[in-house]
Amino acid sequence: MVVQYSVRCAAPHGKPEPNHFGDVMSQRETSCMLPDVFKNPVQRIMLMANGNLQRVLSAYYNLPVSVEVVHSAPEAPRAPADAKLPVRYTRHINLVCNRTVVCSAQSSVELLTRKAADLVIVDGVGIGQLFRYMNVL
Repeated sequence: MVVQYSVRCAAPHGKPEPNHFGDVMSQRETSCMLPDVFKNPVQRIMLMANGNLQRVLSAYYNLPVSVEVVHSAPEAPRAPADAKLPVRYTRHINLVCNRTVVCSAQSSVELLTRKAADLVIVDGVGIGQLFRYMNVL
C-alpha cells in the first residue's frame, strides 16, 4: 500500500514554521496532525521520525537495530564524476532488530546538492543517514 500524506506542523501562534523538522526545531509546542487513516500511534511515531527512525526503534525495543540494504541505486547509473544534479535514487531497506525485520521502507529520493550526491555516490553513505552526515539535525 502506498500512502501519500502531508503533515501540518504549527508553532504556538498557529502558523506553520518554515523549513522545520517537526518538534525538533520548534520552540515550545508542536502540533503535527496526520490524516485519520493513520490510526495506530506507533505508525504515527514512525512517520514523524525525521531521519532517526533507527534510533527511535532501538529505544522502543531496547535493543540494537541495524539497516539491511535490499536495493539502493541511482535510477540512471553514472560514474561519480558524470553525475549531474539532481541524482534520483531508488532504495529499499529493512530495519532489523533481533534478527526480525521490524520495518521495511521503499523510497525514491532526489539528491539536489553536490555534497549530498558525493556522500551517497562516492562515500557510500546511506540516504537515511544524510541528515546526520550533513549536520542538519
